[in-house]
Parts: sequence; C-alpha cells; structure tokens
Amino acid sequence: MPLFVVSSLFSACAAHAESESESVFDSVVVGAFAHEISQDEEGGVDGNVELRLRPLFGRDWAIEILPTLGGTVNFGGDTNTAYAGATARYRFAESFFVEGFFGFAIHDADTPTDANGLDLGCKVLFREGAGLGYLSGPHSLGIYVSHASHGDILCDADENDGMTSVGLRYGYHF
Repeated sequence: MPLFVVSSLFSACAAHAESESESVFDSVVVGAFAHEISQDEEGGVDGNVELRLRPLFGRDWAIEILPTLGGTVNFGGDTNTAYAGATARYRFAESFFVEGFFGFAIHDADTPTDANGLDLGCKVLFREGAGLGYLSGPHSLGIYVSHASHGDILCDADENDGMTSVGLRYGYHF
C-alpha cells in the first residue's frame, strides 16, 4: 500500500509538471530576414528564431502580451543579435493578426565604430518590430520588419546607424 501511495504521488506531480510546462510556451517562430535594408554597409540573410511565453493576462484579452526571447544570425558574417522583450498580438479577424514587439537587443558588431560594417554606437540597443500574419490552426505565416538602434538614449555615442531588417516568418502555436 505505501508503494502505491508514493507511486500515485509521483505520477500526480509529474502530470502536474507536464501540464504546467505545456502551458508556459505560446509559440515558437522561425524566419528569414533581408539583413539591414536601409544601408549598404551590411547585407545578406538573417536566420531568426523566437520563443514566446504564454500571454501575461491570459487569452481573454483583446491584445495578448507575450514575453519574448529571440535572436538573429547573419549567414554572411555580419551583425548577429539576441533580444528580449514583449510581443503584443491582436487578432482582428479569425485568421489574421497584427503584432508589435518592443525590447532590448545586444549585438556582436564592433562599437563605437566598426570600419567594416554598421556604426551602432553601443552594445545594448532598443529593438522594435511589427508584423502582419495569417493563422490556420496551430500554424502562422507572416511578414515582419524589425529595427534596432540606441535612439540617442542608451549611450553617449555620436554614431547611430541603426539596423532594419524585413522578412517572412513561420510560427507554431502550442
């Protein structure tokens, strides 16, 4: 009998932990961006991956706020980034949504001046993004634009080239 009770407790704890871990993640998003479209110091293609946690206020709100972690890797050897912040998503029709992101990014370009690429000014940047997408079941497809710069706020650098990228992304929603 004691073995049955201990076994039942472990099973109940494992089931609870499994259901909690499933509810922690909202979606994973992957995509490809045209890197730095506003200037010619850098270019190529960025691979993008993003992990979004479940909405902060549940799914009953018109606008969902999702804590977000992500990054981009430039396949041409130019600037890579890692970022964290929040995505606001609004479904304006059953299958269509708009979203916006605000947070902070770090990058691996030389600062304050990179003679072979962008002059981003400082290592920590603001990152903003906006997208329009289509949702079908657990799958989504969307277009997205992102921008990162210090906004003349985060550091005392004269240079602030910024970095703007545009691309397509696929999302899987849990």
